[in-house]
Amino acid sequence: MKICDVVLNSIWYDPRVRKQIAEYIRNGFEVSCVGFKCMRYDAKKVSELPCKADIVSVKKRYEGKKLSVFQKIIREYLKKKDVTEAIIAQKPDLIHANDLNALIPAYKAAKKLKCKLIYDSHEVYIENNNIVVKKLYRIYLKFQEKYIVKRIDKMVCVSNAAAEYFAKIYNIEKPMVVTNCSLASENCISEEKNSGFEVLNHGQFYNGRGYDIMVEAAPSLKAFPDIKLAIRGYGILEEQLRKRVEELHADNFIFHPPVSVEKLIESASRSMVGVAITEPICLNFKLSVSNKLFEYAAAGLPVIMSDIPEHRYLNEKYNFGVIIPENTPEALSKAILKLYEDKDFYNKCAENAKRMAEKINWENEFKKLIDVEEDLLGGIKHNA
Repeated sequence: MKICDVVLNSIWYDPRVRKQIAEYIRNGFEVSCVGFKCMRYDAKKVSELPCKADIVSVKKRYEGKKLSVFQKIIREYLKKKDVTEAIIAQKPDLIHANDLNALIPAYKAAKKLKCKLIYDSHEVYIENNNIVVKKLYRIYLKFQEKYIVKRIDKMVCVSNAAAEYFAKIYNIEKPMVVTNCSLASENCISEEKNSGFEVLNHGQFYNGRGYDIMVEAAPSLKAFPDIKLAIRGYGILEEQLRKRVEELHADNFIFHPPVSVEKLIESASRSMVGVAITEPICLNFKLSVSNKLFEYAAAGLPVIMSDIPEHRYLNEKYNFGVIIPENTPEALSKAILKLYEDKDFYNKCAENAKRMAEKINWENEFKKLIDVEEDLLGGIKHNA
């Protein structure tokens, strides 16, 4: 079976796509990938991918943000056209399209090749306010998605909440859920811990992820010198967060330097609790599930989570943490103290987190899709 994995970025910086490629190869499939040259493109990193990668780019006059509406339309047309042609050149038996922007050219290529098409929706793309800003553009994309999803071979998404949403609004079969969890080989339980009872929130510092809530909660926890609040990562909010920590004289708040993705779980395992506060600032966030939630579980940490559908679903099934009723400093502080003061509850959550990580891992999750793809292609055998 020859598979073409498609994503409209430079591939290397998309962990889910990299895991797909590795798992396809591990299962003996012939894989190629098509990406698009984004601002973070790194030729050396792309060259380290374990398969052929075709990175498409547009002419320089269509690059950058300071373009007219007409130039942006041309850029999008040329991008989709060139990506479609790059996919066709690979002559795959099956195309794996990641997210809606990749689905559109992938669908055109699949029609031309008469091959199978998988749509892997990493998020509710049209409801992500950081990506789709203009109302008219949202309407256009929704029309495209509604049309194409009825003509593909299988749709995949990352949460049960998102799957139910897509099934309802497009009147389609409920998509398969392939959670964006960690590799089983990444599970790392460390006996060596950072100083104190450290509560960690790691990732990119941007709105809707609870970093500001952690800062505001810090003063109320000063009465417990052993409790430390820590964040690890980088992003546009960093300067603002550091300034607020200074204003609050929050000496119990720590900024850890970022680490590579490969070291994220190992570093997290030195903390005591993980924080995954996804705030429902748009429908996409409400229907999502935090990747970091699975990273914390893989590190053996109990998790403090916001009250969104997928977090409730997972915690009701595995009982590995605390759901806070509202995203406030007060609710976060209360949850931290519950885990800090109730040792039996903490230990139970930690054990259940390990159990969840053993059950929900990338190898198990992606195997479900591989089985479907083999059925779709019937007589075509892979190399294994």
